[in-house]
Amino acid sequence: MKKNIYSILAILPFILVSCSKDAVEITDENSVVEDQSELVLQEIKNLGFSEKDIVDMGSYFLVGDDITFSKQGRPQLADKSGNQKQRRTTYLISDNTVGVRIDPSLPTNWKNATRDAMEHWNANSGSSVFLYETDYYWPYQGGFLFNPEIQVMNDNSDPLPNYVIAAAEFPTSDGMPGYRIRVNLSFNGCSVSNNLRFYNMIHEIGHCLTFAHTNSSFGSHIAGTPTSDASSVMNGGTACTLNSGLSTGDRTAVDTLYPLQINAPTNVQATHDGDEELEMTWNAVPGAVSYRVYNNIKESGKTGWYHYRNTTSNRYSRELKRKYRNGYRMRVTAIDANGNESKMTEANYSWQ
Repeated sequence: MKKNIYSILAILPFILVSCSKDAVEITDENSVVEDQSELVLQEIKNLGFSEKDIVDMGSYFLVGDDITFSKQGRPQLADKSGNQKQRRTTYLISDNTVGVRIDPSLPTNWKNATRDAMEHWNANSGSSVFLYETDYYWPYQGGFLFNPEIQVMNDNSDPLPNYVIAAAEFPTSDGMPGYRIRVNLSFNGCSVSNNLRFYNMIHEIGHCLTFAHTNSSFGSHIAGTPTSDASSVMNGGTACTLNSGLSTGDRTAVDTLYPLQINAPTNVQATHDGDEELEMTWNAVPGAVSYRVYNNIKESGKTGWYHYRNTTSNRYSRELKRKYRNGYRMRVTAIDANGNESKMTEANYSWQ
């Protein structure tokens, strides 16, 4: 959508898009060329920018004080045929249930802002997007079976300019969300309130899910949304002025790209017999062919939610000794025949 939520330009790997006060990074590990500075510079010109508007900042080019282009990759030019698929669908995320790790080193106010922003996205009832917090790594065949898809961290390892409040990555061509959000604890653009932290995190999560700046020239117009939206949380250059969450236009855009495919389980009940048996039940979901059970447990470096078991029944039981049930939590999602996953529903607990 030209002046309301934009989806990602699938053809621009390795671009760092500045929000004046925030930033967005696109990474694509397949675009590796040895010395690309001149190539990147030429392709920026080919995109229509005047040379006088391009400033060499060392590791990247700054354009018009609003967009930065990393020298580490090639910004490929848009498809001149206007093929919409090239500009949008490649970079939608493929699994809308997304694990988020919040780095323990972040200050409490940024942790809380991130959690609140995740809940704001989850509360959008017309979309299938659901974000859950996890720090659970399970080594498996040289990799990890369960691991966060988005990492929220400080920018110590890759510092941002002091006028950039945060930076987020765009999704990659394999359907994965942008893999990190960097928070700049040295940001000096304005005094940052908790509300600003909250709204900026909504904005940055939006980038990880595929949305670019509403008021930018990148991306393609999303059907059913207005051509301009002053209330959009995805407007660029608003880190110090954001005062609301997802607008009506934003919600329409999210619902269009990530529509709700299957309802979440209801009436989820977890009971424990006081000895060793835990049982969780829920109402069967129309169209569900299976369900996923998630646990939340803390043990030796593994914290947060993780996908624990699959079941084709609307009932699940397991052994859980009484001494382990304190703080034990469970959620369940429904899966349809096409593999679409519902939002999570946490159980109501009844411990004997």
